[in-house]
Amino acid sequence: MIRLSVADGVARVALDRAAARNALPTAAWHDLARVDAWVPTDARVVLLASDVPGIFSAGADLADLARLSHDVPARAAFRTAMRAGIDAVAALPIPVVAAVEGGCHGAAVALALACDLIVAAPAARFAIPPARLGIGYPAADVARLVARVGSGQAARLLFTAAPIDAEEAHRIGLADLITDPHAVAATIAANDADALRLLKRTLRDPTDPAHNRAFEDSFAAPRFAQGVSRYRQP
Repeated sequence: MIRLSVADGVARVALDRAAARNALPTAAWHDLARVDAWVPTDARVVLLASDVPGIFSAGADLADLARLSHDVPARAAFRTAMRAGIDAVAALPIPVVAAVEGGCHGAAVALALACDLIVAAPAARFAIPPARLGIGYPAADVARLVARVGSGQAARLLFTAAPIDAEEAHRIGLADLITDPHAVAATIAANDADALRLLKRTLRDPTDPAHNRAFEDSFAAPRFAQGVSRYRQP
């Protein structure tokens, strides 16, 4: 269901459930909640991708959602499992790139929003269709959506439930780039691991004054000394 492979500093976390178009059951959200434990400590970037051609993910598994109509206790269990999986991806200490190379629907958009970069291939499509099903969308994920695209575009996506293509997603800020996600991940992985972790911490809370001391301390990094020595004038 979720496969991990590591090469050249890139930890590729791939969804692999072709029979269900990568729909994520509750068990998959529980797996994602443990993502920090199984991404190697020497990885410099996580690439969240799909092993199923033409689809990133259809979102939450409708079989799981269907039973929530009558199983009241299961509603909170599903919500907390989904929340734990998404927030675990957001909490990873290294950069996370969402590789959206096909359809990305419903809860899968929430999962992509937890990543630092959403990189869309030209064939990517995004949709948030809970209004068609008569249900809502988790508040934390609505907040992330608004933070990315603004309240007007968030309202458009949620109220219409209509799909948008990669170009439109890029225009409104839902996708950061339209290019090869694997190339973006490789470019990030070529950089210094400690610097990437520091930059991610700073991006999370730029107002934390502790980052100023960390910035000063970073000048003692071996990679900085090596880089400066290459450009130092004789």
